[in-house]
Amino acid sequence: MTKIIQCVFLIILVIFCGYALAEGPLILSLPDTQILEKPLRAELVFKLGSNKPNEDFYRLRSFTVDKKNGQIYILDTGNSRIQCFSKEGKFLFSFGRRGQGPGELSNNASKIKILSDGNIYVIDNRQRRINVYNLEGKFLFSGKTKFEFSTDTTSFSAFFNDIVLLNNVYYLSSFYLEENHKPIHISHKLGKVDSSFGTFVEPAVNQLKRISKLPHPDWWRMWYANSGITKLVAANKNEIIFSQAFPYLLIKYDAKGQVLKDIMGDVEFDTHHHVEYVSGKIGTIMRTYPSHTTGIVLDVSINRDNQVVVPYLNPEQDFFYIDIYDLDLNLISRYKMKNIIAVKKGEYIGMGDVMIDNDNNLYALVISEENYPQLVKYKLIFE
Repeated sequence: MTKIIQCVFLIILVIFCGYALAEGPLILSLPDTQILEKPLRAELVFKLGSNKPNEDFYRLRSFTVDKKNGQIYILDTGNSRIQCFSKEGKFLFSFGRRGQGPGELSNNASKIKILSDGNIYVIDNRQRRINVYNLEGKFLFSGKTKFEFSTDTTSFSAFFNDIVLLNNVYYLSSFYLEENHKPIHISHKLGKVDSSFGTFVEPAVNQLKRISKLPHPDWWRMWYANSGITKLVAANKNEIIFSQAFPYLLIKYDAKGQVLKDIMGDVEFDTHHHVEYVSGKIGTIMRTYPSHTTGIVLDVSINRDNQVVVPYLNPEQDFFYIDIYDLDLNLISRYKMKNIIAVKKGEYIGMGDVMIDNDNNLYALVISEENYPQLVKYKLIFE
C-alpha cells in the first residue's frame, strides 16, 4: 500500500511540474548579493567660476554646503579667501585673507568643512593650523597642528586631509606612505593629537616597495600626504567611516578605534591608483594611468535617511556612480550615468571635490586646462 501511495504522489508531482512549465518559462532569480545598476540622470542647475570679481577662483581645493539653508562656501585657495553663495548661486559675502594673523590663510589651504557644532573648519597645512569660523564668516579660534610623522630620514608635521566632530572629540585623517602609518587621529582639544588608530592601505599595488627604491622616497610620500586622499564621516554618535580615494574601501570604526566592519567596493574595475615612476635626466617623475585620474572614491556622506552615500568614478572618468549603503555597510542600491559633469577636453573632476546634499543636489569642482575652475550644481534624478 505504501508503494502505491508513493507512486501516485510522484505521478501527481510530475503532472504539476509539467503544467507549471507549460504556463511560462522558468526564470532564475539573481543572487541576493548582486546589485543591479539603476539609471541616474542629472540636470544642470548652475555653474560658478568666471572672470566676474567674485567668481575668479584660483586653485580651487575644497567647498562645503550648509545643509540647513543650502549656502555654499568655496575655499578659493589661491586667493586665500572663502566665498559664500546662496543655494541659487548668488554671491553673498567673502571672508579670510592672506597672512599669518588670526583667521588669515596661506595660499595653500586644503579643506573646508562644516562640522556638527555648526561652525566652519578650514585645514591650512602650510600654516600648520586649523581655523574655525561661524557661518557668517567671523573668526572664532584656531588650533595648531603640531603632530609629527617620523621616518628613517626625516620628520615633519602632519598634513591633515579631513576632520569630523563626534561627542565633542575631533577625529582627523591623514595619509603617509609608511606601512605602520595610522591614518586617524583623536584630538580632545583642537591642535593636540592624543592618540592614533586605523588601517594603512596602499593606494597602488606594491607602492611601498617601489617608492623605497627611488632616489628620494620621502618626496613621494609627502606628495600623497598633501593630496587629500582620505575622508571621514560621522555615522552616528559612536561610529565613524573612513575612506580613501584609492582604492575603493570603507572602514567603520567605533569611537575608540575598533574596526566594526571593512569592505572593498564590489565593482568591475580596479580601483587602485595606477602609477609608474620614471627616472630620467631631470629626475624621477610620476605617471598615472589614465593620465587625468585624480580619484576613484570622491566622497562619503550620510543622508537624511541614515544611508551612506558614496559617489565614485571609473578610472577613465567617463562614468559616474553612486553606491548607497545602510549604516552597517550593506550595499542597498547602485546608480550609474555617463559622466556629463566634466565633458570638455582637458576637464576633470578634482579628487574628493564632490558633495550630495539631502535634496539630491550634486556639487562638484571641475578643473579645466583652458577655463576658470568651476563649482557646478546638478539636480540628481534617481530612476
